Amino acid sequence: MIQTTDAKPDFPALSEWDDHAFAAQPVPLVPPATSGARTTVGNSGEAPRPLRILVLNWRCFRHAQAGGAEQNLYQQARRWAAQGHDVTLVCADPGRAQIPARNEDVEGITIRRMGGRFGVYPRAALYVLRHGHRFDRILDIANGIPFFTPLFTRTPQVLFVHHVHERQWFSEFPTPVARVGWFLEHRVVPRLYRRRPVVAVSPTTSDALVAIGFDPSLVSVIYNGVEMPVSPVSPVSPVSPVSPVSPVSPVSPLLPMHTAPRIAYVGRLKRYKRLDLLVRAVAELRAEFPDLRLDIAGDGDARPDIAALVEGLGLQEHVTLHGFVDDGTKAALLRSASVFATPSMHEGWGLSVIEANAHGCPAVAYDVPGLRVAVRHGETGLLATDAAGFRAALALLLHDHDLRRRLSDNARAWAASFDWDSCATETLQVLRASGPTVRSRRDRSGAPTRSWITGKRGPLARPGLSKETGKQRTRPAAAHADDGSRSG
Repeated sequence: MIQTTDAKPDFPALSEWDDHAFAAQPVPLVPPATSGARTTVGNSGEAPRPLRILVLNWRCFRHAQAGGAEQNLYQQARRWAAQGHDVTLVCADPGRAQIPARNEDVEGITIRRMGGRFGVYPRAALYVLRHGHRFDRILDIANGIPFFTPLFTRTPQVLFVHHVHERQWFSEFPTPVARVGWFLEHRVVPRLYRRRPVVAVSPTTSDALVAIGFDPSLVSVIYNGVEMPVSPVSPVSPVSPVSPVSPVSPVSPLLPMHTAPRIAYVGRLKRYKRLDLLVRAVAELRAEFPDLRLDIAGDGDARPDIAALVEGLGLQEHVTLHGFVDDGTKAALLRSASVFATPSMHEGWGLSVIEANAHGCPAVAYDVPGLRVAVRHGETGLLATDAAGFRAALALLLHDHDLRRRLSDNARAWAASFDWDSCATETLQVLRASGPTVRSRRDRSGAPTRSWITGKRGPLARPGLSKETGKQRTRPAAAHADDGSRSG
C-alpha cells in the first residue's frame, strides 16, 4: 500500500531515478486520511425529507472564468437537485454578452444572478435578509471572503472553503484592497463563523483554517470528485456529455497521442498560478526538446501578460493559448499531453491535477499547500521546490517513457478513488447536521426569524455536538449514506 501521509518524500537527484524507484505495476491508491471530523446525521428510521438549499457563490458554473470551485458546486448541486432537493444558487451576473439570461434553471438548479464581482456581496446580503427564512440550509462558499450570512439570517449555515488565500491577496489585488481582504479572512471570518460547521476540500485547507482560529472539531474534510472517462478513447462524461461549464460546442477532434513531447495546463489564468514560470521553463527546455509544445487552456485576467511573455521569448511556435475550451477539447488536450504542469503558489486541492490524472496524465507541480496532497510525489507525479527543480522534473518525465507510463497508471488509479457522488453525499450530511430536523412542508409557518441585523438573536447550540458529552460526532467508516449512494 502506498503511503498517503501529507509529508512529501525527499526529491531524489535525477541520477537516482532508476527502475527500482517505482512499482512495475499500478499499486492501490487511497485518498489520504482526513484531518477534520466528519459529522453524521444519525438514523432516525425514516427517509430524510428534501431540503431547500440556498447556495451563495461568487461565480456560477457557466461563467467564462469558472474554475474548480464552480465545478465542485455544479457537480454537487446537480446531484442534490436530482435527489429531489430544492437548490437555489445566488451568484454574480457577468452580463448578457456572456450569459443570455439573468435567471435560469439548469438541471434542476435555480440560478439567480445579481451584482458584479464585488456588488454580488451586498446584493446577496439583501436577498438573504428578504428570503433566507424560506430555506432550510445555506451553503456559504468563501472565495477569499464568504457572504457573512450569520449577520443576516438564523437559517442554519455551513461555510465551504477551498483554501485560505494568504499571500494570494497581495498577488491579485492592490495593497490596500489586499490588506482589507487579508484582515477579513484572518480576523473577522473565524470569529463570525466560529460556531458554524465548515467544509474544507483538503487537509491542508483544514490545517490553514485551524491556524487562523477555526475550531477543528467543526471542520470536515470532503474531497472533490472527478468524472472518469468512460474508456481511454472516449473522454465523454457518463453523467453529462456537455456540462453547463462549457455549453457551447460538441466534442472537438482528438489531438494525436504523444506525436511530440507535449505539456498541458488547464485552469484559470491568474497571477497566483505563476504561469510565467511554466512558459520560461518551456523556453529553456526547447533546446533539449526542439518540437516541445505547451497547451494552455483557460481564461483569466493574467492572459495578456502570458501572451506578451510568449511573444517576448519567441515561443509562438511552442506555446498555444487556447482560451476557454469545451469539455471535449479539454479531455483531448489532457489525453494528448505527456505531462500536466502547474506552478501555482497555492491551491486548496488541485482539481485540475486529478482531472489530468483521470486521463492518465501525470503531473509536475510545486510543493505547496493543496498540490502536495493532490500530487503523490514519485507515485502520480513529481513535486519541485524551485524553478530549477520544476524544469528538471518536466525534463525527466519527457525523457523517461517507462517512468511516465508507471506514473500514468498510478495517476489513473489515484483519480478513480475520488467521485462526486461521495462528495455530494457527505456535504449533504454536514448540511443536515447543521440544524434541526426539517419539518414537513405543511407544518412550516413561513414566518421570518430575526437576525443580528434585524433584531435580537438568542444563543445558538454548536452544530454537530452531542447533548450528553458536548463532543463532535464523527462519521464512522461504515456510516450509511444519507442521500444518494456512494459509487465504487
